[in-house]
Amino acid sequence: MSLLPPTPQPPAPATTANTHVPPTSHSTIFAAGASSNSFAAPNSSHMQVSPDKNARKKSLSGGVVVGEGGVGSYRPVAYRTEGVRLACLVNASVTVCGEDSIYAFGGFDQYTDEVFNHVLKLDLHTFTWTLVDNYGDIPSVRMGHTTTYWRDDKLIIFGGENEQRVFLSDVYIFDIPSATWSQPVLSGHPPCGRSRHAVVLHDDKLFILGGIHNNPVAQPSDYDPDDEVEYSPQEVLDDICYLDLKTMTWSRSWKWVARFDHQAWVREGKLWIFGGMGKEMDRTGELISLDLSHPVFARTEIKQIGYATRPSRVMSEATTGQGRVLRSHRSYGPNSPRPLFNPRRNTPPPKPNVVPAATSSIRFLWGRDIPSEAHGTHFHHLCGSTLLDFVTFANTIRSSETGLSALDLREMTWRKIADGTDMLGGANWRWHYLAIAPNSTMAYLLGCPTDNDDIGEGEEYLSDVLPIDLTQFGMHLDLQPGEKPVDGMLGWDLGKVFDTDDSGSDFIIRAMKDEAAEGDEWDVEGMWGRNMIGSPTSDGQQREDDDLPPENVMGPPIRCHKLILLSRWRHFTSLYNARMREFHRGRLYLPEPYTVVRAFLYYLYTDSIAKSSYCPDISTVAGMLVMANLYDISRLRTLCLNRLYNELDVESAAVVWERAGVAGEEALRKKAAGFVLTYWGRVVRTRGFRRLSRRSLMELCEEVVPGSLREDEGDEDEEMS
Repeated sequence: MSLLPPTPQPPAPATTANTHVPPTSHSTIFAAGASSNSFAAPNSSHMQVSPDKNARKKSLSGGVVVGEGGVGSYRPVAYRTEGVRLACLVNASVTVCGEDSIYAFGGFDQYTDEVFNHVLKLDLHTFTWTLVDNYGDIPSVRMGHTTTYWRDDKLIIFGGENEQRVFLSDVYIFDIPSATWSQPVLSGHPPCGRSRHAVVLHDDKLFILGGIHNNPVAQPSDYDPDDEVEYSPQEVLDDICYLDLKTMTWSRSWKWVARFDHQAWVREGKLWIFGGMGKEMDRTGELISLDLSHPVFARTEIKQIGYATRPSRVMSEATTGQGRVLRSHRSYGPNSPRPLFNPRRNTPPPKPNVVPAATSSIRFLWGRDIPSEAHGTHFHHLCGSTLLDFVTFANTIRSSETGLSALDLREMTWRKIADGTDMLGGANWRWHYLAIAPNSTMAYLLGCPTDNDDIGEGEEYLSDVLPIDLTQFGMHLDLQPGEKPVDGMLGWDLGKVFDTDDSGSDFIIRAMKDEAAEGDEWDVEGMWGRNMIGSPTSDGQQREDDDLPPENVMGPPIRCHKLILLSRWRHFTSLYNARMREFHRGRLYLPEPYTVVRAFLYYLYTDSIAKSSYCPDISTVAGMLVMANLYDISRLRTLCLNRLYNELDVESAAVVWERAGVAGEEALRKKAAGFVLTYWGRVVRTRGFRRLSRRSLMELCEEVVPGSLREDEGDEDEEMS
């Protein structure tokens, strides 16, 4: 799906330190002129590809990154793209295709208003742009269209507007392996031409929602200047329809919600839209869903599955006139065998009926973490059961207000996941497109730094790419991963034999009592009571269990099964195969709190970290995060991060801050520190704060700067209706 940004205002050209020939014109999609570096527009037949993309890394805070960070210290890094040098493309479409490429199509030059129909490819392994030689029935130039990745490596182009500002309703299919365009023969009732609409692909149906098109009802002379309603040459559409891709048949149109520049997704049988603008031209944060299980959306198998395409032909210049501008001199419109009748003044089309399916709407009124859609540049994406809002810098927002926010669709609760200065570069970068596949956790922001001294004057729209691994922030695609198992699930059956007397357990795991692991009694190096371990008994004999702390500081034995530990825990498999002392003694000591170790083992049995008697609170999840990083269990780490980012509260904030530091999760540690400082007066009265060691208390107090403490006695969660 293409994600289209709003049309920005041209910024003032940046002053450059490098001497170069200034651009004289923008007659092609490539920016004219070149600096003395490798970002000049190369000859496509002699294009040089950088052998090492790591040489083009650039920290979001400035400077070149010279080394890789560990998993715990994840921080997105931007890359300078190579290959062709792009002009300032606006309202193009960018689409992730597979795992190795992004395709861009169409758009217009911000400074010359020239509209393009070029196909560009960004290699995600080398971050190199190339101009794709394409064949067949090539579409006309357009902007504000949508591009959707379909099965069998195909892209579907719909709509947009051409250089004459005529709105299009044609459909093209681009075959990626052969770089060939085709135009399917469609049947049914096609929707009107439109631009800046939303599309979503579900069950081989391409849903078309909203957008803008020419106002067909009246002329400026028909409007009363004293009336509140002002004349607009463009009308915001409020319809919904779909194209059945199996039979290439258009459905009828229904009246739904008036939106444009919005995004759409399908989850659990519901179509969701968010963002964009309505008829009042105000950006909205309203979340709307539509039930797709209604019979009106059911497919009626009355046609043979498959579609025909028109034979390709030599392209000709578009005709001009007061009606629709065709991309050839034919007397019929795109995808339609019927002639067009274009009267000088259009008559109002018949009003469609309201969509009969159930519709829900949620508006978020106020709250600490609710992002303001009216400020900044926003990009939205649905990842599993979480709606993500990338708030990037613009002239209408402060750098401190940028970041990544997440809406849990199950609880309808907004949380700020990461700060924009660290994750998105704050005011130092301008991001203009978000490219992310529907079933992926890898996001790519395309844009440029605000300081373009090293690449020449003017704003390079697609000169840099910022890959973001959303799993590092606890995002996942599974609908309900880590949930409490229920009867009938394998996790439910395995959970019933965990830590029980009559389950045939054949291995014992010991851990430290929770109270013994608190405060200064806990040695972070894992050698609690070092002077007591290995000490002789009262009669001078060496203890048989000299690898264990004293019995009075250990929790009860946890009964486990070797088979499950071997299949689920790679560390235990290595230990067992090496025939170490634990193998012969049939027990293992883990220097972690008893509750944390028991919750960790329960996860190995059930794949669940949901709140239960085994995992009672977020502090336990924070301890499991340490074990996940210690034993390199990526799925457990993702589940823990998801809960910690979304469920951070006053009682657990101090412990989460301390455990995130041990685990090396700097982004989570910073978020927890900000939470602690915001609610300092409440946090210091919690049991979790009192459980911190003296060293941790000193480190936490060092993060308190004058004026940073502020007590918010109001409601912490947002209100919604």
